[in-house]
Amino acid sequence: MGNAKKRPARRKPWSSEAVLDKPGALVDDGLFRNSVISPLRYPGAKRQLVPVIELLINANIPPPRLLLEPFCGGATTTLRLLGSGVVEHGILADVDPLIAAFWRTAAFDSRWLIDAMHEESITVARWDWWRAANPRGRRERALKCLFLNRTTFSGILHGRAGPIGGRTQKSEYKIDCRFGLKGLTRRIEGVADLASTGRLLDVWQADWRKALQDLRSKFGILEPGEVVVYLDPPYVEKAPWLYEWSFESTEHAELAAALTSEAWYGWLLSYDDNSTIRHLYSGRPGEAVLHIPHRYTAAGSVTRKVRDELLVTNLPTIPPSDRYRLLGPPEESDQSY
Repeated sequence: MGNAKKRPARRKPWSSEAVLDKPGALVDDGLFRNSVISPLRYPGAKRQLVPVIELLINANIPPPRLLLEPFCGGATTTLRLLGSGVVEHGILADVDPLIAAFWRTAAFDSRWLIDAMHEESITVARWDWWRAANPRGRRERALKCLFLNRTTFSGILHGRAGPIGGRTQKSEYKIDCRFGLKGLTRRIEGVADLASTGRLLDVWQADWRKALQDLRSKFGILEPGEVVVYLDPPYVEKAPWLYEWSFESTEHAELAAALTSEAWYGWLLSYDDNSTIRHLYSGRPGEAVLHIPHRYTAAGSVTRKVRDELLVTNLPTIPPSDRYRLLGPPEESDQSY
C-alpha cells in the first residue's frame, strides 16, 4: 500500500511502443488477489466471469501482450488480468465521458483524485449538487463519476436511480456506506500502480468502433495473436435503466458483424443470456458460445431479475471446465431462459 509514497505516479499515458516492454513489479500486488479491486461499483460487474476469461486466455498460445476493453465500465476484468500478469499491458476505453475521465484520472492523476475525494462531504445535498453539475474539466468529471457511483443505488450514474438510503436517510444503509476512504484510496492507488509500471498504458474516451479502429492504427506493431479484446456491451433487456449510452437492437447486430468480418485479434464477448444474442452468435464458424451460471442480479428497475451469462469467443482453444457448457446452433440450444 501507499503507492504514491513509494513510486512517483505517472502523469501521462505511455507511448504505443511501450507495449513491447516488460512491465515493472507492482508495489501492492496483494490488492489484485482480493474479490473487489475496482474503485467503481458498476451495474453488471463481471468479477465472477474473470476466472473463466483467465482460463480461456491461458489456454491459448502465445499469451497476449495487449488487452483492450472497449466497454470498460468498472474495469474489473482488465484490472485483474493486468494485476495477475495474465496479460502484460492493457487499454481501457468507454464512450461515457464520466467513466473515461475517472479511469484516466485514477491512472495518471491519482493524487489529485484521492485528495479531492477526502474533501467531499457525503450528504444528500452534495449528491443533489453533483447530480445537477455539468463539469467540463477532466478532473471534475472524474470526481463526479466517483461520488455518484459510490453514493447512488447500485452505482448507477445516469437515469432514475436515487441516493443510497433514500432522500430521508431512514434506511439502515446511509448515503456514505459505500464511500470508505481507506479502501477507495488503496484501489485508486492500485490503478495508478498499474499505470506507473507500464501495465495500464492508456485510457480512451471512445465508442467501441473507434476503440477498435485505434487499436489497429496505434498497435499495428503487434501480431494478431498478441492482442485480445474483451467486450462487455450493455445489457439487452435492462440497458436503458442502467446506462446513458445503451444499445439499440441494430447495434448488437452491428457489433456481431464487425467481430466476424473485421477482427484480426482474439476476442471475448460477454452478455446477459438472451435469445437475441444466442441467435446472433450461435453456430458461427470459428466461434464458441459458452453458457455460464453467473447468477448476477440486473438492478435498475422496480423488480430485480436473476440472469445467467453468455461468453462468446473466437479463441481457438476451449479447455474443458465445469464452469461452463458449450452451446450449439440456435435450434439445438436450450431456449428456457
